[in-house]
Amino acid sequence: MLENFDSLVRILEESQIEKVLINNPPLFLLNKIKLFSEKIPIEKHQYKKVTENKIKQINKHFDEKIIGQKKAKKIICRKLLAQLIRPSKKPLVLMFYGNPGIGKTETAKYISKMLYGNDNIVREQMTMVGGEASVKYYKATTHNEDSFSKKLLNRFSNVILLDEFALAPEFFHTTFFQMFDEGEYVDQNFNVDVSNSIIICTSNLLSIRDMESSINPALLSRFDGFIEFGDFTIEEKKIIANKVYLEITASKNMRKKYRDRIDRTKILADFSKEIHSFSNMRTIRRFIEDSISNHLLEDIIEK
Repeated sequence: MLENFDSLVRILEESQIEKVLINNPPLFLLNKIKLFSEKIPIEKHQYKKVTENKIKQINKHFDEKIIGQKKAKKIICRKLLAQLIRPSKKPLVLMFYGNPGIGKTETAKYISKMLYGNDNIVREQMTMVGGEASVKYYKATTHNEDSFSKKLLNRFSNVILLDEFALAPEFFHTTFFQMFDEGEYVDQNFNVDVSNSIIICTSNLLSIRDMESSINPALLSRFDGFIEFGDFTIEEKKIIANKVYLEITASKNMRKKYRDRIDRTKILADFSKEIHSFSNMRTIRRFIEDSISNHLLEDIIEK
C-alpha cells in the first residue's frame, strides 16, 4: 500500500479524512509526500545534550551502582563534559575495554538510566555480525524488514551500545563512519538522527594496541575516548559477593522459610577462601548462587 502512494491519497480523500499522521515514513514515501505538497509539516524528535547537573548526578551515584571503576568514572564524566561544551551535536563515541564481566555493559545502562530515566538502551551484539542476514539488517533491503535503523528510530534512550565491536568484520565498520562523524545513520530506507547520542563500544581486548589490529584505523580515529575498565581488587570482590547475597536473599526474591535456613557468614567465608579464583561479576554471582542452593539442599535433604 505504501508503494502505491497515489491510491492511498485517493482512498483518504474519498473517506473525507482531513488529517493523517505518519510515524517514521521510509525515505521513498517521505519523498513522495514532499512532492505531493511542500506545506505538509514534518516534526522531528531530537535528544538534547547532556546537562551539567546530569553529569554531577552520574558522578555522585556511580560508585553505588558500579563497583571498582573509579578511574573510568572520572574519565566518563570528563568526556560527557567535553560533549556538553562542544559546539556541534556530534555523538560522543567511547570505547570501554577490559576483561569481561567487570562492569562495561552495566556502566552503559547506568549512564542511560541517569540521563534518560531508563536503561532500555539500543544494544547490538557485534559478534553476531556477518553474512547476508547482517547485511540486510544494517543496510535494509526493504522497508518492512527488521533493521538497525528501525531499532534506532524506536529507541527510548540516546545511549547506543555496540558490544564486542572489534570482533565485527572490518567491512562492516564503514557502516558506522557517518554515524560516528555526523550523528546520522543512513540506509536505503531511513535517515536516522542520532545527534547528541552517546555511542559506547565495548571490547574484551586489553589494550589500544590490540584494537589497532582489529578495527579499521579510519574508524578508530573517530573515537572520542578509550576507557579502560580495571580488574576487581580483593576488597571489591568481597563487596560484590555481599551485594549479590543480599540481592538473592532479599524478601522480595526469597521466601522467609528459605532465608532462615541460610548461614550468611559461612557462605561469605567460603567465598573468601577461594576469592583469588574469581575474576569477574559472573563467576562471583555463580558461586554465591551455588553456595546458597547447596546450603538449602543439604538442609532440605537432612529433614
